This record gives sequence, structure tokens and C-alpha cells, in this order.
Amino acid sequence: MKKFEVITTMNYEGWRQYGERMVESFGKWWPTDVELHLYAENFTPNKSYPNLVVHNIFDTCSNLRTFLNDYDNEYNRGIRNGKRDFKYDAIKFSYKVYAQCHAITNSSADRLLFIDADTVTFAKPPMSTLEDMIGPNQLCAYIGRERSKKLPFSETGFVQYNLQVEAVKEFAKVFENIYNTGEIFTLDYQVDCFTFDTARRRIEKQLDIQSVDLNVGFGNKHPFINTILGTFMDHLKGDMRKQKGKSAQQDFKERVAKTRTQSYWK
Repeated sequence: MKKFEVITTMNYEGWRQYGERMVESFGKWWPTDVELHLYAENFTPNKSYPNLVVHNIFDTCSNLRTFLNDYDNEYNRGIRNGKRDFKYDAIKFSYKVYAQCHAITNSSADRLLFIDADTVTFAKPPMSTLEDMIGPNQLCAYIGRERSKKLPFSETGFVQYNLQVEAVKEFAKVFENIYNTGEIFTLDYQVDCFTFDTARRRIEKQLDIQSVDLNVGFGNKHPFINTILGTFMDHLKGDMRKQKGKSAQQDFKERVAKTRTQSYWK
């Protein structure tokens, strides 16, 4: 069995609203030998967990501080005509990018999973299925949104990286440099979903390596829970799902809803 490591990011408000639930559910269901590395923004969780490793993201990712000092302003936070448009928010989503690049470069695991903090694990993860999700010579597994005009980029609430291929280190360099150099502000969108796709496609082309899109006909509304991930995890994407505490039955494709027999979805 491959050695797995999981990472996530959050600030104190995120911890209070949904992050603590994420960590508690992780500790309940994931194997004890799988560590969860939490890249925390200026706070320390008020509880300890056996397989939780906490990093101060500013101490760990020094280039993040530089990026924020150089570029943090309302416009780069996606403010357009007085309203925030997440597609142009380079600042909020930069934390998860720097955390992923740090972990890719420094982890001793075979596989690295990035999972958003607004997720809940409700059943035992099928580790062998996760291991088989990508082949030995593939870069990563991700949740794509092909042919979406409204959201023309992947859903990055979950990404699995293959740390046993050299290309993944090159990917991390390209991914982070999009931020370090300010190139991000020349792209069509500044959300991490788009910068992830940009870096991934460059490496796939340059190094002739493939990745696995987990979204096989699951649509663009809420593909996360329609993939195999929805058999053991929920992603509380957006304010309404967070307020309700779970995703809705309407979020499933009809053919998938029939297979979701787990008690969590009742």
C-alpha cells in the first residue's frame, strides 16, 4: 500500500465554521497512519488529534508572505464594481496553492491529497481505490469541468498528486511561480482552479505526462460528490451547503443518486 498524506488550509474563522468538523471527521474515519497536515493562517487549533500536524503557513511558506505584501488589495481580491467575484480573487485562494507546492516539495509520502477544509468524511475511505485512482506514471487526479462556459476551470476541492514521478516537482515550481512572478494577473482568471489547470497543462505538454480527470459525465454543478469521493466524503461548497451542513440530493446526477446508499445521504 502506498503511503498517503493529506493537506488542507484554513484560517481561524474557517476553523470555527467548518474546519474543526473536517478535522474531527478525518480523525474518526481515516487510517491512523495517514497524517493530515493543516496549514493554518495565524491560529493554533484548540484541540489536538493523533494524526494532525499543524503548520503556521507564514512560517512554512515564506513566498506567500511576499506575494501578499506585493499584491494584496481589493482589486486582486476580486472586487469588481463593489462586489466580489471569486473568479478574480487571487488572494484568498493563494494560501492553498503555496501549501500544496510546499507539501509536494517536502513530503516523504508516495501520494499527496489536497482536500478543502469545508469537507466532511462520513465513512471509511477506500484506500486501495484511492491508490488505483492514478497510474504509476501519471501526474495527478483532479475534478475537471470540461466545456463549462460559466466555470471554465477544474473544481479543486480535491486533488491527488503522485509524488513518485519527477514531473510533480516541476509542476510545483510552475504552479508557485505563476504567483511569485505575478503572471497570475495576466491570466483570464485568478482563482486557483484556473492557475492549477494552467500549470498542469503546461507540465503535461512539456513533459509528456498524463493526469486523470475524475469527472466522467458528472456535470459541472457539484461534481465532487458525484465521483467516487461522494461515497465517503461530502464537500460543503458554497454558503447554502455550509448553512445546511451537507450537500443536497438535488446535487447528484440521477444515475448517481440511486447508488448513494450510505446513511449519511438519507
